[in-house]
Amino acid sequence: MDSIELRHLLHQNPETSFREFETQKLLINALKSLNDDKLKIYKIAGTGVIAIYEIKKGKPFIMYRADMDALPIKEETNWEFASKNNNMHACGHDVHMAIAYDLIKKVSKANLQENFVFVFQPGEETGAGASYILDELEELPIKYAFALHVTDEYDFKTVATTSGTLFASATELDITFIGEPAHIAFYDQGVDSIKMAAQFLNEFYKKSFENVLVGFGKIEGGVARNIVSKETTIMGSIRTPSLEITEQIIETLSNIARRVSEENNGNYFISKGSVYPQVVVNEELYKKFKSFVDRHSNVSFINCGMKYTGEDFGYFSNRYPSLMFWAGTSKGNKFGLHNPKFLPDDEVIEFYSSLMFDFFKELIENEGNI
Repeated sequence: MDSIELRHLLHQNPETSFREFETQKLLINALKSLNDDKLKIYKIAGTGVIAIYEIKKGKPFIMYRADMDALPIKEETNWEFASKNNNMHACGHDVHMAIAYDLIKKVSKANLQENFVFVFQPGEETGAGASYILDELEELPIKYAFALHVTDEYDFKTVATTSGTLFASATELDITFIGEPAHIAFYDQGVDSIKMAAQFLNEFYKKSFENVLVGFGKIEGGVARNIVSKETTIMGSIRTPSLEITEQIIETLSNIARRVSEENNGNYFISKGSVYPQVVVNEELYKKFKSFVDRHSNVSFINCGMKYTGEDFGYFSNRYPSLMFWAGTSKGNKFGLHNPKFLPDDEVIEFYSSLMFDFFKELIENEGNI
């Protein structure tokens, strides 16, 4: 199957986290169509796919990862291959899968004498699917891990990354305040959880957090307009340079919530959703990649520093020496990720798969037996 054709099929049939059943079938059929006996194809992490290309028995592997899931967003691109349902690949994961598939085709055709494991990972947007992949990869010796992420923040044929922390640690956080219900006519007999949430937010917005992002984007509380609310939950996200700093922030928020609850004779509890560790780029791989890109006149390199984007590739980068980078797609319009109009051109597939293939060839040649 052609990689562009695969991208079109994936884009038309987007599926949300851990529901990527048809996506899994499309990928398996495409990989089997390559008819390469060196390529072993398995299901992984429920709805994921892993393709193992093993040339040297007992030797380490280079891992390349592409994420699979879409978002519950109604597409507004008017593209002929637009989504046929109410989901959308608004974060470019259809492109990521197509690039990985094209890269597999190149490795297979060139008969590269190195071990590779290609991971098509479910549940990146929510649920930290990478953590489930790791559980099933424990016995596989992996030397390096690689991934890219398309974005129209940067122009096409531009790559951006940094040495050290590229993407922040991202943690979903809910704070629930517990009160006592009462008829609104007898307000003093109840304990108002909405009031506690409001007091908490008032204190929170007065507080200054340096070098981190903390915000609440959703609130739910109460059952009726004339009943004192028994329970109110505020839902937010914390983005920091490390999980350790995140825990310090949670402790600070917990202290505020505890004080507010005690003042109102109520209670509270804190719960976490998805927890994504920071994505760390290995210094040596960064230097090698930058040197490689700098010698290619048709590619621009940007040291972008740390971004507050969350990415569960951090699970891999905290286990293996890793490299991840932004792959620019903009040819003028810049809508941003998770936007219903975000639509990288098909051209980026061949360009970035070739870039990675050439880099892998150079890496193998320079290091000999990885």
